[in-house]
Order: sequence, then C-alpha cells, then structure tokens
Amino acid sequence: MNTKSSGFTLIEMLVVVGIIGILSSVLLTALGPARDKAKDARIIQQMNQVRALAETMYNGTYDALQTVPSIGEIANSDLKALVDDITLQGGNLVIAKNASKGSTSYIMYSQLNQKIGQEPNLQIQYYCIESGGKSAFVTEEPLGMTCKN
Repeated sequence: MNTKSSGFTLIEMLVVVGIIGILSSVLLTALGPARDKAKDARIIQQMNQVRALAETMYNGTYDALQTVPSIGEIANSDLKALVDDITLQGGNLVIAKNASKGSTSYIMYSQLNQKIGQEPNLQIQYYCIESGGKSAFVTEEPLGMTCKN
C-alpha cells in the first residue's frame, strides 16, 4: 500500500518556525539604532517647533515663554503638546531664560537617545538651541546660556 503525504510534518514546521524566530530576533536587534535615530529626529523637529513658538511669543522679551521643567502645569497648550511628544520620544526638554537681561534670551536642550563614542565610553548627546539662532549637538548638559561643551 502506497500512501503519499501532501503536507508538512510537525518537525518540518517546527524547524521553519525556529528559523523565522532566529531571523526576526537578529533583524530586531539590527533595527534598534535606526529606531533611536528616528526618535532623535523627531525630538529635534519638535524642538525646532518650540523655537518657532518662542519666536511668535517674542514681544521684546521672552517673558511669555514658560520655563521647562515647570513648577506648575504648562499653560500654553501648543508648548505642552510639544513637550509631551519630546518626552514620549525619550527626550527631556529643558527651557531656561536669562533673567538678568529681562528674559531677552533663552536656551533649550534635550537629551537624545543615540549615544556617541565606543563601548564602554559612550557619551550622552544633547541637542541645544539658543535664542540667537545657534543650534548644536553637545556631549555635556549645557550650563549657562550657551550651547557649548
């Protein structure tokens, strides 16, 4: 009696599922840096939107621009939405104003997801924007009102 099987055996199916599992785990590991890069691009874009918002609030001073992190709730709904999105992408937006000049300047920066350097000496990268128009990538959290290391 000759019986022909037209399907796959259980062993063949398990081998195929195992191979697909291994390939997908390798692929997801390889896509990790690309995911961080995409999140960083979104953080940078949202920070540029905050810069545009700050410039629309400017009336001789930046008094209408709220500092972040804020003691209370962020009053401006557009600014709150941008800050929330930056936080959702893994950033941490900081906005500081120069009070000694009557709030005529500001600085904002956020930590990015991608680290730079070689293991084990990876450095955190920040994107920084000054009210004068300068923007820069820095490896230390900015101190004062300038975007420099």
